[in-house]
Amino acid sequence: MKRSYKNSGFAGEMLVAAELSRLGYEVLLGNVGTKRTVGVDLAAVDPVTGRTVSVSVKSVREPGAFRIDPEHVCPRAVYVFVITHEAGQSPEFFVVRGEWLLDNDKEMWGKWGKAYEHPTRRGVRPKRLEMWRNKWDVIDVRDDD
Repeated sequence: MKRSYKNSGFAGEMLVAAELSRLGYEVLLGNVGTKRTVGVDLAAVDPVTGRTVSVSVKSVREPGAFRIDPEHVCPRAVYVFVITHEAGQSPEFFVVRGEWLLDNDKEMWGKWGKAYEHPTRRGVRPKRLEMWRNKWDVIDVRDDD
């Protein structure tokens, strides 16, 4: 009997946490047992410098729009968009800073941005994120750079 999963959000967070760990970061799960970290799913800590970066994960099971409202994007956070795919297939990661998303909101959201009357349906399509595929190095960009 083939099993399937229904929670791409949780799967996406775990996939991102695993990848960050493979890249040498210490990973803190932000939404476990507390409401103080609303909007932040994970924190990536550089074990050498101690610098911590907030990470928000947006995931879908198959290519489609990632639901994200530009009015709730935090400029200092890193956003990781994940297409999780089925078990046995490799996930796809797009890693971008919130500041860049906001600076390019018309390009990223198109007609589904701030002016779109249904805030819960605002979103970004994967093709608009292609330049950020596997760009994990944006995590190391300092806010004061």
